[in-house]
Amino acid sequence: MKRNFINQKELSDKFWNIECSGNVQKISFGKTGTKGRETVKEYADEKECNLESEKLIHQKIKKGYTEIQENDAIPQKIELSDNEKADIYFWEAIEKSNKYKKAHWSEYDIEEHIENLTDYLSKFGKDRMILFEKSLQEKLSELYTAEIAELSIILEGDFKKENGVYVFDDYLSDDGFIYFRCWLILKGKEFFEDIKADIQSFVSGKYSFNIGECWAEGLLYVADDAYAQNHDDEESIIKDTVYELYPENDYDGMDRSMNREPKGGADLQTMYPKLVEEIGVLRSS
Repeated sequence: MKRNFINQKELSDKFWNIECSGNVQKISFGKTGTKGRETVKEYADEKECNLESEKLIHQKIKKGYTEIQENDAIPQKIELSDNEKADIYFWEAIEKSNKYKKAHWSEYDIEEHIENLTDYLSKFGKDRMILFEKSLQEKLSELYTAEIAELSIILEGDFKKENGVYVFDDYLSDDGFIYFRCWLILKGKEFFEDIKADIQSFVSGKYSFNIGECWAEGLLYVADDAYAQNHDDEESIIKDTVYELYPENDYDGMDRSMNREPKGGADLQTMYPKLVEEIGVLRSS
């Protein structure tokens, strides 16, 4: 049995091949285009060798590897743009620093996540921190929409229930809305894309959050704090550099405009019945 795999997902460009002969398992792996490395392992018998090999194959497929036929040429990896690479670096940092992404919301701590994220970024150079800050500002701008504002109102705004209908105060603090969007971003790429497409995905059952703590202001300072861990007497150098290089990314500027005016009052229950009903019950309990 011999099977060959490659992983050209996102920044990866790797091969992984496995061959079994009797009770001997041989694996070769490495960067595409190189000889790579090889490991050989013996098992008690052929059955165990095949069983353990199938487990490894399953793990590789789960990690993004795809199988190619032995005589097929490895396809040339399509080079990613700088923006695509920055996006991958950004979400990788957010997700690798979150130790509780699979846990119940009660185990998640915003401050711990932000501290871990700061430590993670501090291991890289200034250029990576600038890319992180640039991506953060772009994503904050992407979430500057009426729909996300309405999600904030439903989760945080004052409300009352009249004749079975939830009626929301549509007041939205400028600073609070920034901190709210930071909180959404910390939930990771999959959630970010889902929530942009439909804010009712918040109650799809895929995610578990503490709606009593919906601000993550500390995310705004992560890149500068990470840089400061290895440099003295530098304040806001990363954020200032991004403002100079990419002034169009200003998520807090006066020229911002939403796609439409956010709704409030009883309109939100009509627009988002499942979301309002589920969150209304939680907030009323």
